[in-house]
Amino acid sequence: MMAADSARTSPTREWTIRAATDRADVFFLMRQQHHYFGDEYAANRLPRELAELLGWPDEDADGRPLDALGLVAAHGEVAVGGAFATIDTHDVTVEMLPDGPFSNAALAGERNGWLRLNVVDPAWRGRGIGHALFDARLDWLAARDPDMVFAFGWERDAGRSSRPLFEAHEFTPIHTFERYYARGKHPRDSCPDCGAWPSNDADCQCATTLWALDSADLQRIATRQTRQTTSDCYEADQ
Repeated sequence: MMAADSARTSPTREWTIRAATDRADVFFLMRQQHHYFGDEYAANRLPRELAELLGWPDEDADGRPLDALGLVAAHGEVAVGGAFATIDTHDVTVEMLPDGPFSNAALAGERNGWLRLNVVDPAWRGRGIGHALFDARLDWLAARDPDMVFAFGWERDAGRSSRPLFEAHEFTPIHTFERYYARGKHPRDSCPDCGAWPSNDADCQCATTLWALDSADLQRIATRQTRQTTSDCYEADQ
């Protein structure tokens, strides 16, 4: 289970960031996952990384994260953004990494951090919320010192790309996968850029870039006093 981090408040006190530890917050994150990726869920079933936040048992104990963090940005009682991160074993990470011009086994460490979905409500973008969610997860990961950190960055044709955010934090682009979300057994059928929705039976045609950061750079970046970025919203998930 994750260790709850203290809430963070913006200088203008318009919004706060809190750890997602209750059912309402975790299902808010799941609804964002469903909206952007079409991931299915039910009232009593969540993906393993979100189920971990609520302490729900998983029949596949070998696939459970070693640790997990969920965050919700809120204006008062209204959620306006969210993100989550996990730490996973070498074997789980090897399975999560896509086939590319690299060795999954060589790239993955023994303990690997993953930055997952990071989303901000369109009406609240441009206020630094996405940046704060990104930094909070890097701080959380740095305290747990994984060997590597990975993330998938959505290469958007419409709207802001995640690329400036990763570059500002000195992540290394490993490889860009064209039409990544249309691959596999469960193609992404929800995409606000492509216009793919379950109702029109279309699949997302967007590309994604796999980004990586090693432990030494994570520790250095997490303790920097000033971080600069031009991106306020990104999402990372496979």
